[in-house]
Amino acid sequence: MRTCSGLKRHEGYSRILVRPLTGALGAEICGVDLTRPMDAELELEIKRAFTENLVIYFPDQKGFSREHHLEFAQRFGKLQKIPHIFNVDGYPDVQIIERLADDTRRVIGESFHNDSTYMETPPTTVTMHAVNVPEYGGDTAFANLYLAYETLSEPMRALLDNMQCVHSAASIFGRDADQKSVMMKEMDVDEGEHEVIHPLVCVHPVSKRKYLFFNLVYTRRILGFSEQESRMFLEFLQQHVGNLAFTGRVRWKNGTVLIWDNRCVQHSAIGDYQGQYRYLERVTTGGEVPIGQQPG
Repeated sequence: MRTCSGLKRHEGYSRILVRPLTGALGAEICGVDLTRPMDAELELEIKRAFTENLVIYFPDQKGFSREHHLEFAQRFGKLQKIPHIFNVDGYPDVQIIERLADDTRRVIGESFHNDSTYMETPPTTVTMHAVNVPEYGGDTAFANLYLAYETLSEPMRALLDNMQCVHSAASIFGRDADQKSVMMKEMDVDEGEHEVIHPLVCVHPVSKRKYLFFNLVYTRRILGFSEQESRMFLEFLQQHVGNLAFTGRVRWKNGTVLIWDNRCVQHSAIGDYQGQYRYLERVTTGGEVPIGQQPG
């Protein structure tokens, strides 16, 4: 497995134990209490583990408060609100992921996607705290977008490198969307139709590796291509991203704290817990414009 450090993903740490989840991405981090003060050396090791594994999670974080949640998330970037998600009263930057046991609406995010790429500065990281989750069911799957890009043929990569995609939230809260079918704030339809343009292939500001940046939830079309041509490329790429060799799946337990890189990782919420209550809280960072390949 290639990493930006050249080391295997679990080697070279002195302050934490890194247990890789799969060959593609993800790691359990042991030996850390996120409710205690964090020195610079420990923070550096955690950030290295995050860069190398893209998704890291800390089990059994007893006493992990919303203040702890905000403090930890801000180590990875500037706080950013997601407009269509409800927040906790008194905590505008702590947002709610909740599903009641009798909720029959469709689960948000069932297909692989990046969060909120309809924004000019999409989220960079998402930190989740499992507060009350089912004993089983409700896992989250993740897909490595570095590997999805790197395993394409050289001619295909060359073709995609300079493409740009049009993103919007039209499918979630645009003119033809049924906002009542999912749990979300009532949003302005015109905002849902607003379009932004991002590169299809981006360069990560930390690892400097290229990754695919698109998803069928928010990516409407490839700039300059016909609707049919865009659909052909995007559907092929989305199927490619879902290759099991690029993925990992995390089982939530109460007290788990998890952070994923929303730039180079897609995720899928698995809705196999009908009749059970599920409640998590999330804090998002962002403020960066996705960077494409520089000419020359």
